[in-house]
Amino acid sequence: MAVGYFQTQNKLVVFGGKGGPITDDTWVFDFVAGSWSDESKATRPGARFSMVYGVVGNHLYVTTGEGPGKIFYNDVWRFDVTSNTWSPVSTTGTPPRTRYGAAGGVYPGSTLLYVSLGFAGERFFDTFVLDTSSNQWSTRFCEGNCHPSAPTYPHARCLHSGSVVDADRLVIYGGCLSGGETGGPCPSGDSWIFRNSEQEWTRLPDCASPRTYSSMALLPEVNGQKRIVLYGGIEKNRQVIQAESPADTVVVLDPDSMTWTTRITTASGSFPAKRASAAMAPSSSGLYLFGGINTETNALQNDIWFLAGNSTSADQAAAGECVPIFTNFLLVHGLLMFFGWGVFLVWGTFIARYFSSSGTTWFLLHRIFQVSGLVLSFLGFVLGIVSVQFDHFKFAHGAIGIIVMLLGISQPFNALARPHRPSEGEKTPLKRRIWELFHHNIGRVAVALALINISLGVFLALAHMAVWALWFVYLIVVILVFVFFELL
Repeated sequence: MAVGYFQTQNKLVVFGGKGGPITDDTWVFDFVAGSWSDESKATRPGARFSMVYGVVGNHLYVTTGEGPGKIFYNDVWRFDVTSNTWSPVSTTGTPPRTRYGAAGGVYPGSTLLYVSLGFAGERFFDTFVLDTSSNQWSTRFCEGNCHPSAPTYPHARCLHSGSVVDADRLVIYGGCLSGGETGGPCPSGDSWIFRNSEQEWTRLPDCASPRTYSSMALLPEVNGQKRIVLYGGIEKNRQVIQAESPADTVVVLDPDSMTWTTRITTASGSFPAKRASAAMAPSSSGLYLFGGINTETNALQNDIWFLAGNSTSADQAAAGECVPIFTNFLLVHGLLMFFGWGVFLVWGTFIARYFSSSGTTWFLLHRIFQVSGLVLSFLGFVLGIVSVQFDHFKFAHGAIGIIVMLLGISQPFNALARPHRPSEGEKTPLKRRIWELFHHNIGRVAVALALINISLGVFLALAHMAVWALWFVYLIVVILVFVFFELL
């Protein structure tokens, strides 16, 4: 849904959402009267949810979103709170492709509406800005040669949360990176800050648990000090092993020092039920929270909560602990594939290649290494399938993975059919030569593809630089050892 708080009128405007059916109704809550009014007129945006929105002056702007029948939007509408009417906005420039699950917003007092990433059959990694003073779109990222899984900017994703820091900076958190022709964590726990003037993304340190459908908003500033609040979201799904943050905590970002801290909130009575897909709107004295879905009961919510505070009081709140390491099946998949293909099967192949002429011990080691590697990699393969939401093999890592596993699994079966090795001095029979040609080269191709695929997986998994460095140093060592023995 879209939500906007208007300070002068002291009103909260709510549009659309998915409360069962996808809706196109508009409601206004008057805090003075303490009542809701239905302001759904004949002229209004199409029904949608998971849209990008923001307040500019007396207007609530909405764009993107998903409607009934999986219709995706990129049109722009604005609601005038003084007349309670909607009007379409005619724009120029190149708009974002139709999508839902994007993030963005407007900095209070600014005219720039950000739209970043999202999904519509495929996951996007681009960022756009609409200047509402001229109604012109501009592509801010990425123009030129970009890749959805590059390590220097956010991977393609949807269902992340976002908030503007000021007119030049946008923060995004988490989301879903798997499915839609990509792979990666879902939910994800990475966060990024975008500087529009430099068209550059910077990754922030990890802290909060991975989540999708979370909410984010800017607290009222004190002396130019800015703080962003991250709240709620879905932390558990079939990919997650451990998660869950307490109901009384929020995660606060200092965008200038680029650090997250967990803060413990207080309540006069009970806390809001843990929820996802809630909408947050900033005011001059705190943040309003509306609706969402209860993550413990799956019940829809239509309540309003207020988080009182500002950037100073956020720093004074009791601090909790960050969750710097996230455990999910994707991580276990990566570890099993590393030890399966990257260790056991690589060195089992090495033993067979360079020591097969020295006694019989090599064959025992080769068999132990290959069987162990295949067992580990098969388990990793299963967890890899579990970890991807859909479109399992429609991206390079998934497609190469199925080829590697089919080649790997074929090896023990053709080993069972191998002709006997000739005694010393005997000529190698034709059947044996044909079998060796297939068995040896299938193994070599499988290992080579596996090493390439592990490298791709390191990027998809949002691994830290230390992990990238360790993997590629190890890969170089493997290559050099093979080259050295090949030249002997």
